Amino acid sequence: MIAAFNSTALHRRKDPPKRSVYLSLVAASPCMALAALWNQGDLTVVSASITLSVAAYLYLRLETIQNCFRPAWAKEYEWKLAKLMAQLSCEGLSAVERQKLLNRIDDLKDRYHLVTSSQVTYRWIKRQAYAMLFIARILRLNIR
Repeated sequence: MIAAFNSTALHRRKDPPKRSVYLSLVAASPCMALAALWNQGDLTVVSASITLSVAAYLYLRLETIQNCFRPAWAKEYEWKLAKLMAQLSCEGLSAVERQKLLNRIDDLKDRYHLVTSSQVTYRWIKRQAYAMLFIARILRLNIR
């Protein structure tokens, strides 16, 4: 499966989710893990604390984890942006077509936020991680 993903041509790949969707999924991930524990009947103060601590640890390391993928994402972004800029530079474009291309370029920047403006995204994720660590610490205080 990984080989198939790596061999997929750039023009066939789907764009990643927009920043708002990405951040929503980041926020929902620990909630889904807690919901799964609750559904199984295994949700306790200890399991909730551990789940939040592990999620926070992963979120604090997320930038480091994703750094190995960033060059490939940057290459893909540059290729797609160059293609759109080439279409934009064509003569004979109507105002509507030009506006569609400009909107597509803005959309592309929002979808490749981990390449274009990753610090904004990671700042939000780190705040989320520190909030989860705080909640986990409060839960651990209730254990004693």
